[in-house]
Amino acid sequence: MIVDVHAHLYPRAFMEELAAVGPPHGVSLTADDPPALCFEGIRFWRYTRAFHDVDARLALLDRAGVDRQVLSLGPPMVYWAPPEVALRLCRIHNDELAKVVRRHPDRFAGLAALPLHAVDLALAELERAVGDLGLHGVGVGTNLQGRQLDHPSLEPFWARVEALDLPVFVHPINPAGHPDLHDYRLDLAVGFPFETTVAAARLIYGGVLERYPRLRVCLAHLGGALPFLRERIALGYRVGREHFGAAFRATGDVEAAIERFWFDTISYYPPALLAGVACVGAERLVLGSDAPFAVGDLKRSVRDIRAFAFLPARDRAKILGENALRFLGERR
Repeated sequence: MIVDVHAHLYPRAFMEELAAVGPPHGVSLTADDPPALCFEGIRFWRYTRAFHDVDARLALLDRAGVDRQVLSLGPPMVYWAPPEVALRLCRIHNDELAKVVRRHPDRFAGLAALPLHAVDLALAELERAVGDLGLHGVGVGTNLQGRQLDHPSLEPFWARVEALDLPVFVHPINPAGHPDLHDYRLDLAVGFPFETTVAAARLIYGGVLERYPRLRVCLAHLGGALPFLRERIALGYRVGREHFGAAFRATGDVEAAIERFWFDTISYYPPALLAGVACVGAERLVLGSDAPFAVGDLKRSVRDIRAFAFLPARDRAKILGENALRFLGERR
């Protein structure tokens, strides 16, 4: 079985609500055909048919030879909105996503969107999305309008996710307070990977992975720069404690914590993929496409793993599907 763990769906009902409530908060849709989603002062991406048409998505999966796809909400997510507005957006998204999964249970799995900047509301929606709607896990952003994922207010969320044995997929959002990264679309090329790296480091240094040892957390885009900075992050932990008195909440082995992460394989540069294997092992890599965004390519995502000469066929088969089932909690 071939499973794509990193893909996005933006249902029409969700986008219609976003268009209605977003403008006072700097999020809007243009009147173009197809419309562009405007966020942080730029045209962030175009809302083409591929973002919402499930039949078109199924055809794409068939052409690429992909059996199943895990769907989640991507940028700009909902943290820009006041909590009650964000909750309404999440409920609409999760309801629509659950309908798709129920219609095609063998082809799609769904990760719930949550208003994580309002933890009480997020916990209630988590219970509804998983318990009532049957979604398979949670998708979160790398920061909540500047609040980081190791913030103490999120402890009840991490505790509940671990108790429910749910996978968490972490996707980058533009670093809060850095609009200059939109020059040359540096947000896509550089901002996203390094935002993911910062989020991962904070989950490690903040002790979140240590306090919740059963958490399954997958980082988008091959973990950002984490495969290349593994030694630096371990060094920073030691030097920060011994020479600068940094207040780490982690107390254990930082490199062991790094190896707790899962990475998707959205990097088409073989040395980078090899670095990902070296960082967390082939057992922790899962196929990703970033569909339907232009930075990803579903066919190529599959083809490049199948042709990856640095791994034996058995490991390539795990990356193409078996590891994803373990990440989702469907095979142990």
